Amino acid sequence: MKYEKLFQPVTMRGVVFPNRIQRTSMVSGLTTENGDVTEDLIKRYQREARGGVGALVVEAAVIIPSKSPYNLRISDDSFVPGLTNLVKGIREANKETRIGVQIMQHLKLAKSGWRQKVEDFKPEDLPKIIEDHVAAAKRALTAGFDFIEVHMAHAYVLSSFLSRSNKRTDGYGSSLQNRMKLPIEVFHAVRKLVGEKYPLGVRINGEDFVVQGNTVAQSGRIAAKFAELGADYISVSAGSRFEDALTPAEGNPPDPMSGYSGHRMSPWFWWPDGCHVYLSEGIRKAVRAAGFQTPVIIAGKIREPEHAEEILREEKADIIGLCRALLCDPDWPIKTKEGRDKEVVRCVACNWCLEADSRYEKVNCDRWPKPNLVAPEPFTASMASAGTFKKEYL
Repeated sequence: MKYEKLFQPVTMRGVVFPNRIQRTSMVSGLTTENGDVTEDLIKRYQREARGGVGALVVEAAVIIPSKSPYNLRISDDSFVPGLTNLVKGIREANKETRIGVQIMQHLKLAKSGWRQKVEDFKPEDLPKIIEDHVAAAKRALTAGFDFIEVHMAHAYVLSSFLSRSNKRTDGYGSSLQNRMKLPIEVFHAVRKLVGEKYPLGVRINGEDFVVQGNTVAQSGRIAAKFAELGADYISVSAGSRFEDALTPAEGNPPDPMSGYSGHRMSPWFWWPDGCHVYLSEGIRKAVRAAGFQTPVIIAGKIREPEHAEEILREEKADIIGLCRALLCDPDWPIKTKEGRDKEVVRCVACNWCLEADSRYEKVNCDRWPKPNLVAPEPFTASMASAGTFKKEYL
């Protein structure tokens, strides 16, 4: 097979993932305003499952009650029936695809420009953060997900505790050992809940890309620690921090995807392909040097099958994370496996999808025929739209 590494199965705690392509989490805007599963959301992920992806992380599921609209929620037992239907629908589309959910707690924002910081949490608030992650994990098990990913990247609560910008003085900030304390407590508690036979991964930032943020030097140590604790994979992302967000328009909250750090989370067309691979390579080396074989996942403008195979072959990562590329063409895996990789409809990294999320709109791809909410089936280059881009970018 031309892409032998990409289509090599990987097993985590007895769960077999049929290939090394993971659809990493992306907010879709396809839930109800309150965060319930909709038929549009189910159809989105059924379409991606039929494309042959090995692992599918359905999106960041919010674990606390809040007013942020159109985000998938796992914050109450009332959301479990919808999540169960989501899992059932994906499984009907492809029995081999392993279905995961990312659980996360975000920092609160206000239109006034106020944003919550880790220093705002009182010591008595911290056990509740742990309890909410455990409760969310229990709901994920009830809904039937195959694995859980604890979100510790970007501008959310656990990532902000991990960041060097955390200046708490109560034993949960300043030094790296202290900054890791709450995320470790969350991981221990979730592991105790799900048991030793259930895959549990974590997603971290390789770099925060802000002054006083983490670099790969800190992230390598963080990853090695979670490998020691029994994380089944380390998913590497980057950026999307508040510290360098642009000043928002009046009546709008700050947007962590607006500054340089935000641009690095989902690299635009002007960035070279694979611009985050050095992060997974450095983190993987740190994990291996610590004596662990924990798989490391990399994402960030990986668009071509040849490039993905090269990353795996050169041992710069163990699993390829695709998000925008699979949103654009869900058949990326099956076309590649069948030797039809030249038929893949190419993501142009225009970030039309990302900007829709920032506007609280339904997320789709600018290359799909309008006004699709899923890619056509089948989807060919002749059907693809040039969108907002000129031909030379395609």
